[in-house]
Amino acid sequence: MSKATKALRWGLVACLCGPLSQLQAQEAGFSKEFKFRLGYTQNPKDHLRAPYTGFGLNLGYGIGVGRLGLELGYFYKTGDNYFTQPDDSALTASQLPMNPAKSVEDKRNQLAGFSVRTSFSRQLAERWRWQGGIQFGGTFKHQYVGDTQSTPWDAGTGSAGWRDFYLGTPTKGGLNPTPFGGVIWRADKDSSVELNLVLLNYQAIEYHHYAGTGTVYTTGASGPYSTTATAFPKDSLEKKSRMVPHLEIAYVFHF
Repeated sequence: MSKATKALRWGLVACLCGPLSQLQAQEAGFSKEFKFRLGYTQNPKDHLRAPYTGFGLNLGYGIGVGRLGLELGYFYKTGDNYFTQPDDSALTASQLPMNPAKSVEDKRNQLAGFSVRTSFSRQLAERWRWQGGIQFGGTFKHQYVGDTQSTPWDAGTGSAGWRDFYLGTPTKGGLNPTPFGGVIWRADKDSSVELNLVLLNYQAIEYHHYAGTGTVYTTGASGPYSTTATAFPKDSLEKKSRMVPHLEIAYVFHF
């Protein structure tokens, strides 16, 4: 009876270890892939365009129960020019009012940069896997140029007249942890297709100018105007945290 029990036990162990060893053999070892990405959102923010593009080199390693991945890449999401008017709320009673017809700001945003993705994937079926992970990186760049003036604006307005010229390209980077998850379909031994939901995380910035608040105005033949020596101490960068859902598809080349 004892021998029969031992034989049964070893038989059960063999039945359990068989599939497990196959899974470990399937998941074990290193892998290398090159990925091309295209993401899209229906609700872009901060005047950025709906799609983004990217690519990356992924190194994977099987750990038996699944596969760990580390990807080094780059992504790019451009924006469109948009126009705003300066804020005239800081003008004093001794200054002439702003001329809205000749006061405008031209701005444009971009989100791009190098990124690092960490991921974990596991087999669902013969050609399917699920995966999840986090992406780090990316820089938000804000470009602006502005021109605003008082009404009237000429040499005779004295200290009551003013004209502001200003431009800049501030940036905001950081870790920007972006979670993602989806499925992978293995087309053949050399290629796969990924479909992911990406919650793109970044911090947007926008320059806020207060018209007529320059420290120094130079009087010229046309009227008083700001120069490179002029500072605008009341101006600021407004910051907003974003997490925007994107649907992403990627082509993966295995080598």
